[in-house]
Amino acid sequence: MILTSLKSGFQKTLGNKRMIAVFYLANLIFGLIVILPLRAIIDGFVGYRLMGEKLAGRLDMDFLLEVIAHKDSFLSAARGMIFIIPAAYWIFLLFLSGGTFAVFASAEKYSAAMFWGNCAEYFGRYLRLALWSLPMFAILLATPFLLTALQRLVFGNDPYQYITYWGGWIRVGLRFIGILIFGIIFDYSRIHTVKTDEHTMRVSLWHGFRFALANFKYTFGLAALLFVIGGLMLAIYNPIADLLAAPNVAIVILMFLTQQLYMIFRMILRLTLCAGQLDVFRNLANAPAPVSVP
Repeated sequence: MILTSLKSGFQKTLGNKRMIAVFYLANLIFGLIVILPLRAIIDGFVGYRLMGEKLAGRLDMDFLLEVIAHKDSFLSAARGMIFIIPAAYWIFLLFLSGGTFAVFASAEKYSAAMFWGNCAEYFGRYLRLALWSLPMFAILLATPFLLTALQRLVFGNDPYQYITYWGGWIRVGLRFIGILIFGIIFDYSRIHTVKTDEHTMRVSLWHGFRFALANFKYTFGLAALLFVIGGLMLAIYNPIADLLAAPNVAIVILMFLTQQLYMIFRMILRLTLCAGQLDVFRNLANAPAPVSVP
């Protein structure tokens, strides 16, 4: 079923290319919001240190540290970008997800009225769902601390170095798995909201939690498979990006085009996951017909 749902999700995503464009443009706009202030800061620094060639190469930590040391404005700008922009980006994606799930849940293709109407229809409910899910998110993030307590109980406060090393990696892995499980539960809770037109978000959260865990091998398997595909594409992209690191106009343009192709692929994966999850839900849950806002 996982491969069938993946194929179905990919086909539905390619059948709604305008939705790919919406997500790509949203990603591009928020990227520019981050890039433009940094560019202004670095431009001033380049004039001070004559290190412009660093901007066309790989990330140079010495260059970055010099920017931080000589530009007080960098830290104040960075604080805003680190906390405010990612939060705004996530909220906007949450807004878009209402229209995304509604379009994929219906038998119709993308239309502006249907997509944006459902974005507005479900946004308030999805915000409430996010608030209801915060305790679950905190519990999943705190799970690795149980391993720390077990480690101290078994090995004391001064364990062997290899215990500390591997224990740290295990905690990172558990934390990542916890975040992935939270995302899966949150996605199926949103799907339940769209498929049943549920208005009580604690009910949707409970149904999403129960469905995701009752069908764990399918729900987790689909998300993990798409994560692996994304990781493989990143592993292919990074060496190409390194090869295109040179202060040459043609190379810079080629690098920009490569980055944009990679981001489009990431957006396709994101939408494929949404459509694939709906296919899993449709096959395993007895849900009523979808309701959409014209």
